[in-house]
Amino acid sequence: MSNTLPTIDIKGKSYVLVSDRVIYFNEKYPEGAITTKLVSKPEDDRVVIRATVTPDWTTPQRKFTAYSQALWGDGYINKTSAIENCETSAVGRALGFMGIGVIDSIASKDEIDKAEIQSRMQTAPQAIKEIGEILESKGITEPEDKQRIVRKLSDGQPLNTSGIARIKKEIVLAQADTLQELAKENN
Repeated sequence: MSNTLPTIDIKGKSYVLVSDRVIYFNEKYPEGAITTKLVSKPEDDRVVIRATVTPDWTTPQRKFTAYSQALWGDGYINKTSAIENCETSAVGRALGFMGIGVIDSIASKDEIDKAEIQSRMQTAPQAIKEIGEILESKGITEPEDKQRIVRKLSDGQPLNTSGIARIKKEIVLAQADTLQELAKENN
């Protein structure tokens, strides 16, 4: 079933897009259904979606269920569309459990992308800690002052790996009085 669907290559492994899995399901299972449910509360920071795939509504006991989660603001898409992104992943997983689109893994391209983002984000707490230590060595000890300095130095750009490295370098090279000026609220 999977080998007839188009694939994309991610790091040497073949994946079937969720959109192709859904098209295949709708063509091959006209009596089937795909349902989703928001499990988390809409105001929660973490979105959790449950997707259920029922190949034939006349036998509802045969179904495939999967979950997905996403953090609001985690990556570009989740800034505005965490629910939609999470729903797509949950549907892709449920279809994968049914055997649709499974080649090297149940995971969809969306899940691989999400894992890579999470991996990069796990380095952020350590980098933030290092920035804090550098600021302390320059005499900046108040958390609010540290946040203002980082906010001003980041100039509204996301704190990705290169942005963090640039900010650390700027702080190391800055004079203490310059950092004190940046720490002021009205600056």
